[in-house]
Amino acid sequence: MNLPTQVSDIIDRSRSWFEEAPPTQRYGVMGIGALLVVLVIFAVSSGLGDGEGEWEGRILYANMEFEEVAEVSNRLRIMEVPHRLTSDATAILVPEDQYMDLRIQMAGEGFPKSGRIGYEIFDEAQLAMTDFLQSVNYLRALQAELEETLMRIDGVRDARVHLVIPEPSLFTEEQNPVTASVQLTLGGNVKLKRDRINAISYLIGASVEGLDIENVVILDASGNLLTEENDPLVKMANKQFEMQQQIEKVLENKVQSLMDQVIGTDRSRVRVNVLLDFDRMNTQRELFEPGATQVIISEETNETSSAEQGTEENAIRNYEVNRTVQNIVGSVGAIARVSMALTIDKTKIVYDAAQAKYIEEERTADEITKLAGLAKEAVGLDESRGDEIAVFAMNFDKTQEIQAKEELEAAVRQEFWTDIAINVAKILGIIAALITLRFIIQAIGRGVGVEEELEVLGEISGDIEEEDFERPETPHEMILSRVQQMVRERPEDAAKLIRTMLMEEGA
Repeated sequence: MNLPTQVSDIIDRSRSWFEEAPPTQRYGVMGIGALLVVLVIFAVSSGLGDGEGEWEGRILYANMEFEEVAEVSNRLRIMEVPHRLTSDATAILVPEDQYMDLRIQMAGEGFPKSGRIGYEIFDEAQLAMTDFLQSVNYLRALQAELEETLMRIDGVRDARVHLVIPEPSLFTEEQNPVTASVQLTLGGNVKLKRDRINAISYLIGASVEGLDIENVVILDASGNLLTEENDPLVKMANKQFEMQQQIEKVLENKVQSLMDQVIGTDRSRVRVNVLLDFDRMNTQRELFEPGATQVIISEETNETSSAEQGTEENAIRNYEVNRTVQNIVGSVGAIARVSMALTIDKTKIVYDAAQAKYIEEERTADEITKLAGLAKEAVGLDESRGDEIAVFAMNFDKTQEIQAKEELEAAVRQEFWTDIAINVAKILGIIAALITLRFIIQAIGRGVGVEEELEVLGEISGDIEEEDFERPETPHEMILSRVQQMVRERPEDAAKLIRTMLMEEGA
């Protein structure tokens, strides 16, 4: 069997049939083929195209009025630029790779008309601008540029900057200082650490001429002061409090992470209280330790003579003694005492196979004791130092936990069956496409075969028409022919039949 020859033959026959087929059949085949291609593309794209069409967005303009947002959005739609709005509909995001081109193009069209305008404000400077107006525009531009810079910091969703730059004075003593007020709107549950707040203060101080970082005030959206006080005692107290909070947080995280791994999340609560010693102590100790090997550093000999006792000799020897001097400086912020409160869920959730659901089961006293020992060793509690730990076993409310587990299982089941349905639909679509293709091939093959049969029948009919046929016999001629045949084959019977007929006519 020569497969390439058969394939070539099928292609040639299909081409010839398609060229000679009526237009309706051609359009039908083309439509079915297009439908087949669409089904295959849909099946492949739905299976492999997950995640396509997504792009990283960058804020083109922020804090715009709704009217201008609509105007910019319509303009981008006309330009066929993909874009989307933020949740509050005050900012527009565009693809990262088109950001600069769009900024230039939109600036040429006069956008933005509202929102933050930085040094672009001087692009349309007037020749007759007064010094006062120019200084005001400079202040506005500087504030807007600082706001844009602060919004690029992770966790900062919005920022407002107000600068006060006094007029220069002839006398240095009468010169008012430059001040800055900053309001930050943080995103989500973001909380800026002290080092990041100080970094923002240094950034603003370095961006404004003559601004001292001590004159920078930073607030959050709730009005809480984020910068430190200028009083040295207040700063020291704040640092000590922050140090205490950091140590407590570290110890709590150690115990909480251990409990979460052992008994599960949201099944325990840990609180740690740390007492720190911030007193600086200097201790000096001198230790005298006579060594085993004695070294003579001085010796004095005295001789006395008497008539009764004779001569008496006395010696005074001084030996070297080991002397150790220790100068101990106590560290500031050393841990003086640690107390911990550990609350453990008295019950645990287990799966009951008989009931086919999750049920609560009470913990044993030995299990609670072991958990308390783990927490104690995790932070290194020292009883000789006065450290304490209190463990309480209580019933936690697990209604939401059980409901969350059931909802999660239901979602997993639904996702599982949805994936199966989608995959089955894809398979059925491919099978339907293949069956349709098979029917098309068979229809093309049958069409060619019928044409060949019609050609053969046409040739046969032409040959038949060329031959001469006798005219069909009438009923009378058929009866006469049968009578003649009977006379030839059975003459006696024919004679008897004739006599009988004559006798009937005579009677």
